[in-house]
Amino acid sequence: MKRITTFIALLCVVLGLYAEGGDPHSLRLMGIALEGPVDSVRQQLVAAEFTEWGQSDDGEDLYFRGKFYGIRAKLILSKSAETDLVTSAYISVGPYSTKSMLNQNQRYFLYKLQKEHGEFTQRDDAYFFLDDFGSIKLSISDNGNGSHDIRVFYFPSSSFYKDAVSTGFHGHVQEVVTENAVAEEQFMRFNQNGQLENPDLTHRQYDRYGYLTSAQMTEQTGHSTVAYEYDNLFRLKRRTLTNAEASITYINEYNYNERGEIATQYQKVYDKNNECVMTITMRNNYLTRDDEGNWTSNSLSLSYWEKGQQSQQTTVLQKRTLTYWD
Repeated sequence: MKRITTFIALLCVVLGLYAEGGDPHSLRLMGIALEGPVDSVRQQLVAAEFTEWGQSDDGEDLYFRGKFYGIRAKLILSKSAETDLVTSAYISVGPYSTKSMLNQNQRYFLYKLQKEHGEFTQRDDAYFFLDDFGSIKLSISDNGNGSHDIRVFYFPSSSFYKDAVSTGFHGHVQEVVTENAVAEEQFMRFNQNGQLENPDLTHRQYDRYGYLTSAQMTEQTGHSTVAYEYDNLFRLKRRTLTNAEASITYINEYNYNERGEIATQYQKVYDKNNECVMTITMRNNYLTRDDEGNWTSNSLSLSYWEKGQQSQQTTVLQKRTLTYWD
């Protein structure tokens, strides 16, 4: 029972990627998620009518031509040689031989970027857009021949794998230690790519945005499989865990507060006759949070019912310590 409820808590996968726009937790270039395997981003760029025309000698930079917010531009997409994951994108527009056209298009790009990424800050003749998923820098380059280019650099900083994001964490989480853990692991660790380090989870399948879509967990009575349903805000709505060999089905349902945190969780267990034999209701009352917005103390109200037994209620005070990757 403990291992299954632990598994349920660890895999709060926020998929919802059936909706238009793709991954909501990524830095985007005109709606294109700049993360994951380079082939995936390449396909999205081609679909947006960018033309690939070459690459660097080491193969780590891919060259494209296309339109950046409707204006002809060159694009360099860079990847990691070790992981083949995208690391940055670089846009160059120009050259401009007149100040008027340069200033006009600079204002235009700032307007478009502001609509998509929010307010910017300005320093050293450059403009910066920052959010939880990366940064964008717009600057002017002097070509030395009287002409200038507009350059826009995209630097994604969010993790590709969403194992941490999908469990409700904010920031680049490395380790989580929970006192009085209920329906979750006392100790969790995520690698720098955001993937949960748990050898008990096998046969993992991720989509192109880094969300876990399926997995198995070895139990004493075989393997469990999991199915997920999501709401229109990409939050987990219902999870069904099935252990066919034990003829048991576990269903978890989630409700959320205005901050997007799990307010209430319901766990139900069904036997081979599809009869509910156990129900656990958990209501969270988050007391404190750290600077990243992750809760550090929680008053958890529990209501437990098992077939043939009277229901029981209790309250558990939980505390968490979180560390983050640099």
